[in-house]
Amino acid sequence: MNYPTIFRNIREIPPAPRRFLLFTGINVFSWQCIVGQALVLFGRSLDMPPSWIGTLLSFMPLSMLFVIFSIPAVQVLGPRKLMTITWLTRNFFAVFVFTIPFALKIWGREAAWYILLFSTGGFSLARAFGVGSWYPWLHEIVPQPILGTYFAIETIIVQSISVVLTLGIGKILGLTEQLYRFYWVYAIGISAGLISILYMRRIPGGMSTSEKSATVKESFSVIFRALKDTQYIRFIFFIIFSMASFMWISIASILYLRDILGYTDTIIMYFFAVAAVLIAITVRFWVRQAEKFGSEKIMAILMATQILVAVLWICVSPGKPWTFALALTTVALGGSINAGFSIISCRGMMTLVPHENRVGYTSLWIMAISVANGVPPIIAGWLIDIFHLAGFLSCFLLSAGFALCLSVLWWHFRFEVRTQPMANLHHIIRPTQPLRALGRIIWLIFGRGSGKE
Repeated sequence: MNYPTIFRNIREIPPAPRRFLLFTGINVFSWQCIVGQALVLFGRSLDMPPSWIGTLLSFMPLSMLFVIFSIPAVQVLGPRKLMTITWLTRNFFAVFVFTIPFALKIWGREAAWYILLFSTGGFSLARAFGVGSWYPWLHEIVPQPILGTYFAIETIIVQSISVVLTLGIGKILGLTEQLYRFYWVYAIGISAGLISILYMRRIPGGMSTSEKSATVKESFSVIFRALKDTQYIRFIFFIIFSMASFMWISIASILYLRDILGYTDTIIMYFFAVAAVLIAITVRFWVRQAEKFGSEKIMAILMATQILVAVLWICVSPGKPWTFALALTTVALGGSINAGFSIISCRGMMTLVPHENRVGYTSLWIMAISVANGVPPIIAGWLIDIFHLAGFLSCFLLSAGFALCLSVLWWHFRFEVRTQPMANLHHIIRPTQPLRALGRIIWLIFGRGSGKE
C-alpha cells in the first residue's frame, strides 16, 4: 500500500477510528521515549550493570503475563475508564525518574538504579493492566469491513513516527554528554502520555457493558484445555526458543555498540532508525513469501538468516575499517528478520487456533511470548556482567545455536491447519514490534474471542 493510497483511505474512514489513529500516534511518542532503546542507554549512563539492564528490559514483556487479570476490570469499568486510570498510573511511575538527580547526590548510583527499576516496573505493570482495554475499544468503533485498512494505516503511521522519533531522540542525546539529556526525552514521553489521556475524551465509545466476559478463573480453565493439544504445544515450544534466539541479541547488541565499540548514544539511535526503515520496507515481503511457500519454510529460512546475524555480530570487532558499516548492516538485518518472523509466527498461530477455544489458545500464546521475550534478557545481562566480552560472545553463540536447531525443526514441522486465518489477518497483526503483536492478539481475545464472531 503506497502513501497516496494511505492518505486517501484515512480520509475515507469514519471520524471515530480517525481519532483513535491520532491517539495511537501520540502514544508512540510516550512509548518510545520511556521504554524504547533509549532506556538501555539511560541505564548505562547511570553505570547500571548489564545484569540490571537485563532485568530492566524484562519488565515490559513479563508484565504482559498479568493482562489476563484485567479481563473482569474491562467489563466492569469499561475500556475508557480503565485506560484513563492505568494511563495516569503509568505516567505517575514515569515521573519518578526526575528524582534520580537528587538520589545521586544523596545516596549515590545504586539508589538511582533502584529508582529506574521501580519507575520502569511500575510503568510496565500499569500498561499491561490497561492494554486489555485498547483493542476492545477499537473493536467497538472500527467497522468490521475496514479493519484491515485501519491496521495497515496504523502500522505505517507507527513506523513512520518511530523512524522520525528515533532520529529526534538521537539528536537530543547528542546535544550534550550530561545526564539531563535523558530527562528531556522522558519529559517528551510523559507530556505525550498526558496529552493522550486528555485526547481520550474525544474518542466515542469505551463504556462499560453488561455483556458477559470470561472471568480470570474461566480464562485459566480454557488455557488448561489448550495444553492438551499436542500439535499446538509443539508449535508453542518451537516459538519460545525461536523468540529467545532473537532476544539473546536484543540486549547484547545495544550494550555491545555502546560498551565495546564505543559508539555514542546518538549513533546507536540512528542505527535503530535505519533498522525501522528496513522493517517497514520488508515486512510485506515476508508475508507474501509465507503465503506463497508456506509459513514453516519461511520461518526456517528466517531462523537460518538469524544464524548469519549472530555470526556477523561476532565479526563486528572494534577498530576495524569495516566495523561501522558491518555494525549498521547487522542491526538493520537483525531488525528485519525479527519483525518478519514475528508476523509469520502470528499468522501461523492463528491457523492452529480453533474457534471454539480461541481465548484459551491465544492466552497461552501471550504467556509463551511473554516468557520468551522476558527471560533471555535477564540471563544475557548476567552473562555480560560476569564474563564481559566473553559474555557478549556467549549471547551471540546462544542465539546462533538456538537459530540453527530451530531452522531444522521448522523446516520439518507441518502445521495441522484446522481453520483459515481471518480475513486480512496480516494487516490486523503486522507486529513490527513484539509487544504490539501481543496487544493485537489481546484484541482477538477481548473482541472476536468473546463471542463476537
